[in-house]
Amino acid sequence: MIQPIILILATTALALPPKKMPDTLPGYDWTAIPKRARGKPAPPPVPAEQVVADFLAFVESAEAYDAKSRAFVAAQRAETDAGQLPEFLTSAYSVLSPDFTKALDLIDADRVGDAAAAFEALSESDDPYLSVTAANLGATAMIELDQVDRCLSMLDRVRKAHDPIENYTTASDHFRFMLGYCQVHNLDYREAYATFEDFLKNHPHAPERLVVGARQILTELDRRAPGRIGDVRDIMHYARRKISNGRIDDDLIVKQHEAVALLDSLIEEAENQEQQGQGDGEGGGGGKGGGDSGGDKNPGGGAQRSTKPQGSGDVGELRRQRARPGEMWGKMPPRDREELLQTLQKQFPSQYRELLEQYYKQLAKDAPSE
Repeated sequence: MIQPIILILATTALALPPKKMPDTLPGYDWTAIPKRARGKPAPPPVPAEQVVADFLAFVESAEAYDAKSRAFVAAQRAETDAGQLPEFLTSAYSVLSPDFTKALDLIDADRVGDAAAAFEALSESDDPYLSVTAANLGATAMIELDQVDRCLSMLDRVRKAHDPIENYTTASDHFRFMLGYCQVHNLDYREAYATFEDFLKNHPHAPERLVVGARQILTELDRRAPGRIGDVRDIMHYARRKISNGRIDDDLIVKQHEAVALLDSLIEEAENQEQQGQGDGEGGGGGKGGGDSGGDKNPGGGAQRSTKPQGSGDVGELRRQRARPGEMWGKMPPRDREELLQTLQKQFPSQYRELLEQYYKQLAKDAPSE
C-alpha cells in the first residue's frame, strides 16, 4: 500500500502550481498551455560596446575593404560616444561599402523597391556584420512594400547563416521583431509566439512601438481560436497579399482550400444553429413557420434573422453544389448571396461581412469560365 500512496502524492504534487509564480510578461496568462514552437530560444542582446569592438577587430583584418577606409572607421570609434554606438555599424559600412552607400541613397530618394533589392543582395555577404546590418534595413523596406514572404525568407537565411545574429548587430531587437512580424503574417503562429515571447524577455528596453506591438500580437495569439472565423480572415489576408505580389505557389493554393473548407464547416454550423432556432421557441404560429400568424416575437430580431426564399434555394444546398472555390458564388443571384452572408453574420461579427464578400468575389474571378 505504501508505494501506491507515494505515487498518488507525487502525482498530486506535480499537478499543483508552484508556490511562487514565475515572472510573467504583460499581456498573457502564464497558466495557459504553451503555444510557442519548440526550438532554441533567442539569446539576449550582446552589449553594443562588445559588438562594435568585435566588429573593429574583424574589419582590421578584412582585406575586402580598402585600407584607408578601415583606418578611418577605426579612428571614428574614438569620437563616438555610447549613445551613438547603435548606429555605428551603419555609419561604418557607408564608408567601407560603396554598394551599401548606394542602397542608403536609394532609401533617401524614396526608391524603396530598389533599396530592398540592394539590401537583399548585400545580406548574402560572407561578412556577417554586413549581412545582418543589410538584412535589418532590407526588412524595413520589404515590410513597407508588403512583401512579407520575401522578407521572411531573407531573415531566415541570414539568422541561420550567422547564428546567433546578436553577435553581429547592435539592433537585434529590430531584427527579432521583424522576424516575428513576418512569421505571424505568414500564419506561422507558433514560431511567431516564440519569437515575440523571447523578444519581450530579452529586449525590455526596446523602442516603445516595438514592445507595445509585441505585447499586442502575443495577446491576440493567446486569444486565437483555431479553426474559427479569425483563421479564415487571416488566410484571406495571406492570400490577397501573395496574389498582389505575384506569388502564386502551392502554399497559396493549399491555404485557399483551407479557407474554403473552414467556411464550409462554419456555414454548416450556422445552418444547424438556425434550424435549431426555428424548431425551438418560434411558437404561436402553428404549421411550418407561418408568416402571418403572430410574427417574430423576439424584439429587434426580425432584421437579423435570415428568411429562406421559397423553393430550392437553400443555403446548405448552395454550399453543397459548389464544385470549386468561388464558382457558385459568382453564379448566385444577389438575393441568395445576401442570404448566405446573413446566415454567417448571425454567428460572426459584422466586420467579417465585407471581408467574406470580397474573398468570394475574388474566388469567382479566379474560377474558370464555362
